[in-house]
Amino acid sequence: MELNDFYSDLFSGKPIELNSNCCAGVSNCTFLVDGLSFTISAVSQTPIIFDRETVSIDLAFNDDTFQVNIVVSVTKLEGFKFEGDVKKVEILPNKLENVDKFIYLIAGVDSFPMKNDFTWNRSYEINSTKYDVSYVFVNCIIEARISTQLVIGSNVYEVLSQFIEDEIFVICLSYSLCRSTKVEWVEKKIIYSNVVCSYHYLSSNAPSKYSNLINPMRNDTQAWEDFMKHIISKNYKKKDLIDNQIFQAVSNLAWNGKLNEWTLISHAAALEGLCKHSTVSVIEDHIYKGVRNIALSCLSCELTKLGVDSDSITRIKQNIYDNERSINGYPTKWYIEQKLIANNLRQFSVQNLENINFAIKMRNKVVHEGWSNDWKLDIYDCVKILRNTIYVLLFAYYDYDGNFYLIGGNEKIAVSKYA
Repeated sequence: MELNDFYSDLFSGKPIELNSNCCAGVSNCTFLVDGLSFTISAVSQTPIIFDRETVSIDLAFNDDTFQVNIVVSVTKLEGFKFEGDVKKVEILPNKLENVDKFIYLIAGVDSFPMKNDFTWNRSYEINSTKYDVSYVFVNCIIEARISTQLVIGSNVYEVLSQFIEDEIFVICLSYSLCRSTKVEWVEKKIIYSNVVCSYHYLSSNAPSKYSNLINPMRNDTQAWEDFMKHIISKNYKKKDLIDNQIFQAVSNLAWNGKLNEWTLISHAAALEGLCKHSTVSVIEDHIYKGVRNIALSCLSCELTKLGVDSDSITRIKQNIYDNERSINGYPTKWYIEQKLIANNLRQFSVQNLENINFAIKMRNKVVHEGWSNDWKLDIYDCVKILRNTIYVLLFAYYDYDGNFYLIGGNEKIAVSKYA
């Protein structure tokens, strides 16, 4: 069997014989594709035995030309039969194959009335040679066509495919910010002359709908398109987005439709990550540690004179060691204020810093005490101020001065309003 024939049978619902880790011999498997999800129905030649704690079955196929690995989460099992949800499919060639195109199916971007229709080009340098890639993003498909034919498995192919994968990451993350929900690729096809020569599927729980009122672009198609075009024009890098906590912040903004203590905790964590991913000391650490040791020696001496027992003195000294970042550092409020000022958001800081700080304190109380109905702000107000602060910081990072909406507001704004 050729790889493309197996691929065709997989998607046409024809029975396929696969080896499994739960029974001897092969299982006769039929796959059903429904939108972005895969399910399987299989009959085994022998009784099925597997670890019920993992509730998963691995299926495989291997011949001279290609290999297949499939992971199934079992939903029904009876004797020689099982059904399940397909969590992963990987079809890889065992021989040299050329490639000229990558096609990604993106989960979480079918957002009426938004219509994705973007094109752009990138140039990547590998071993002093430039490789051009043209991208097309239409509906829920991103296609990356390479200018030079490559061989799967070659060093240049591995590097270039990672560049392309990083580009898809940046686009998905930016789209996720627009929607306030998860956006990710679910299917990747490696193509040569319009024939599939490698295939990868990863199941996704990205929702098809989103909560409009907490979405910074709402249903404003112009604001949506302007931001995505800006992202494409700037050529942001995946590593930078992760190192600067942008990925983490956008991920924590994903809205699951619930407003509770965990929503507050995740938003506070996102804001702290943006503002405190590098810590600052009041004085240089080596100076502080020298002074600390002298202070601890004096403290032990004075406490001993007062009759304090040695175990208590040891405990107090340990508390000082454990809280060095608080003693020789700055509070979260200071970091947030400095971050806002550094991003030319001084007016936003003046208008909102006290409420931001209050929301952070509420998060701390929630963690230690649980929620209380008699606190100054309700949970929505705390989440709103944290979320809006994250919005303005993210758009400032992206150097985007286009329009967006704050949560709780009906008027479009730009970050320049808060300069």
